[in-house]
Amino acid sequence: MGAYLRNPEIKSIIIKLLFIHVIFSAIFILFIGSEVSNINKKIVDQNTAIIGQILYKYPELEADIIKTVTNTPTREEISKGREVLESYGYNKNISVETQPMLREIVPNFKTKLLLLALAYLIPLMLLIFLEYRKIFSKVKALSIASEAVVEGNFNVIHNEDEEGDFAILSYNFNNMANRLKLSLVNLSEDKIFLKNIISDISHQLKTPLTSLSAINDLLLEDKTIQPEIQKDFLEKSRSQLNRMEWLIINLLKMARLESGAINFKMKKFLVSDSIERALDPLILKAEEKHIKILIHQCKEEVYLYGDEEWIAEALSNIIKNSIEHTNQGGEIHIEASETTLLSSITIRDDGEGIDRVELPHIFERFYKGINTVKTESVGIGLALSKLIIEGQNGYISVISEKAIGTRFSITFIKGVL
Repeated sequence: MGAYLRNPEIKSIIIKLLFIHVIFSAIFILFIGSEVSNINKKIVDQNTAIIGQILYKYPELEADIIKTVTNTPTREEISKGREVLESYGYNKNISVETQPMLREIVPNFKTKLLLLALAYLIPLMLLIFLEYRKIFSKVKALSIASEAVVEGNFNVIHNEDEEGDFAILSYNFNNMANRLKLSLVNLSEDKIFLKNIISDISHQLKTPLTSLSAINDLLLEDKTIQPEIQKDFLEKSRSQLNRMEWLIINLLKMARLESGAINFKMKKFLVSDSIERALDPLILKAEEKHIKILIHQCKEEVYLYGDEEWIAEALSNIIKNSIEHTNQGGEIHIEASETTLLSSITIRDDGEGIDRVELPHIFERFYKGINTVKTESVGIGLALSKLIIEGQNGYISVISEKAIGTRFSITFIKGVL
């Protein structure tokens, strides 16, 4: 009951109904009192006429007759009078219409009672009409706002200043409109993203496919190719296939991360174990360029709470990027540290560095730098690492200076991972 009474519409109707009921109850009481007074006057007039007529003929009965009228009659008097009147057809079963005293009062009473009922019903119906018109005006306003939202106008704000269910409905409507707007914006962005990524994938795959096609044509058409050259062509073909495979696998990983399809397996693990896992596929690549990878251990072992496999994936992409941009004989330093609040991993190289203009863009998909000459770089490794780290409530930043080197810092707040 209390849930309904919090609505101003219901409270308004109840208060006004009570007011009308009280007013018309008072009028009805006054009306009944007036009619009873009229009946009383008729009774007095009738008794007066009867006594006058009797005393006119029998004046000596005045004392007895007056006593009968002014006092309560005895049973014997009532019984005797009934016997006499019944002989003339006057008894309790006489109809109201044939009752001389009520013949004029009853029709007027019925008319007045009908008018009183109409007088009660008219304001009651008017009240119901006005109150429900107010309610339906709110429903209509909400309907118009809904049509506007359906037509794509999400700037419609439906305000309801009073408390109650309409206020809740208004709030939920505005919330729904905002969510629909956000969903459409996200859908539009997803379409743009899909269009861009398809374009980027097509562009990235075009180069290795062209190379593979050219190599394949040479191997098919030139029957005089020496075995050494043929082997070189096949190795290049394998390299291009590996590049395409890596690109497709990592694009699928990015798509799964961005769509929220990845459920990270959160657990406590040693950072050193994750670093070793990240380095395993990169050792040969570093040795080819004679790059030293130095791991600086803390006095105490550093732990993280997260998905060890995905953290290793993120670290591997960052280290791979450092190897690609570090010159022959360079060094890469990896260090894990922690404080009371934070756990951090830093990856620092003494490579070519990143131009200040390019720093804000290095985590963007397919960004390879303005002056890069490394054709093997695809430009999605760092973007994938950023998605993995931020997906586990981490933070990645970079500091770099041309010809000096680059430093990546990965930070996790303890207890948040």
